[in-house]
Amino acid sequence: MGRHKRYQDTGQVVSAFFSSVSDAYRHPGVGEASEDGNKSISLLAEEFGVSRLKIRKILITTGDLVYSETERIQKLLASGMEKQEVCESQHMAISTLNSFLPYEKGVYNLADVSNYAENCKVYRERKEALHRLQSDPSSYNLWCAICLFQGYPFATIGRGSRDGVKFRYAVSALSGAAGKHYAGANVEGFGNELFIITGTGEKREKSISRSSVDYALQIALESRIRGEVITGPKKLKIYGASYVFSLFRRFGLV
Repeated sequence: MGRHKRYQDTGQVVSAFFSSVSDAYRHPGVGEASEDGNKSISLLAEEFGVSRLKIRKILITTGDLVYSETERIQKLLASGMEKQEVCESQHMAISTLNSFLPYEKGVYNLADVSNYAENCKVYRERKEALHRLQSDPSSYNLWCAICLFQGYPFATIGRGSRDGVKFRYAVSALSGAAGKHYAGANVEGFGNELFIITGTGEKREKSISRSSVDYALQIALESRIRGEVITGPKKLKIYGASYVFSLFRRFGLV
């Protein structure tokens, strides 16, 4: 059995992760907001790789979600009642009761702490990459963001009453043959092709080249200069435009 990495301050790691989830919840990307204006719990669960119930409990802990059940349970516990007594008085299972309560400080699973640290690092790097891209929408900054967002849950825009298609993507390795003819600067450790992975986990055989993404970027930037709004993928005029358009929306380029 492998050993979990030890952290000097597990509480700080957990607190940072909870703050990242809270920040992501309150600042959804374009097209990611639910009816209340926040990012949905389902999307957060996919982004951070934890269950929906855990996301909800984290948001209760951070104060982003407030339920009347939580306030009622906490008042009963503060009055001296035990959890089982509260369950009986409220006619609920202990698992339901616990789902409405915030996390108790100091009670951490080491496997969770390790995942929290890694996910928090990725979230921070993605935010920084988007800040650089929005300040300087260059080809290199765009590809840096694309490399960091691989594995992120995206969806194409729907048509009419049809919902969009959920997908993720993977970026080729620098050592591979894919993208070896690209003339621009490489992002360290990554190649210059991205492969779409559908919601079923199937990897599309044909990749989208970085050159195509660069071409779409130039169209987006030129349209911005002219004061035009790109409202759909067809305007990008490249193979895989429906996927690239979704990336551009998330990155604030269209």
